[in-house]
Amino acid sequence: MSDQKIQNQNLDALQMSKLIVDEYSAKILSYAKDKPRSVLEMCEVLQIPMTLGYRRVNALTQLGLMTCHGRILTQNGKWMRIYMSKVNRVFIYFENGKLRMKLELKTGEERWTDDWLPREHHLPPEGPLPAIGTV
Repeated sequence: MSDQKIQNQNLDALQMSKLIVDEYSAKILSYAKDKPRSVLEMCEVLQIPMTLGYRRVNALTQLGLMTCHGRILTQNGKWMRIYMSKVNRVFIYFENGKLRMKLELKTGEERWTDDWLPREHHLPPEGPLPAIGTV
């Protein structure tokens, strides 16, 4: 079992968690967990706009969370790619002000996101805040 960071787009835990819990991404990962599915099928069954379905599948595939499982020939004689989720479990950790995310893939591989910390300028200054109306 390897223990590596997700490197394709260097997403931190906050960005990755937003993608995973996005309604369309979650539906796609769930629907394609046991059987390869085409984007067309996923969009029709899950009622996802086609453009958004392709965007989510492309993003999930680039991050290694889905894989192109092959191609099928449609009744119209066109080839269509089919995709399958690689995700088994996702864990989100928040500890000591730091956000981390661990993904367990079906292969048994574990992947960690980069840690997310709030930027210093978002943190309140140390000490008491000035009273309103004083500078």
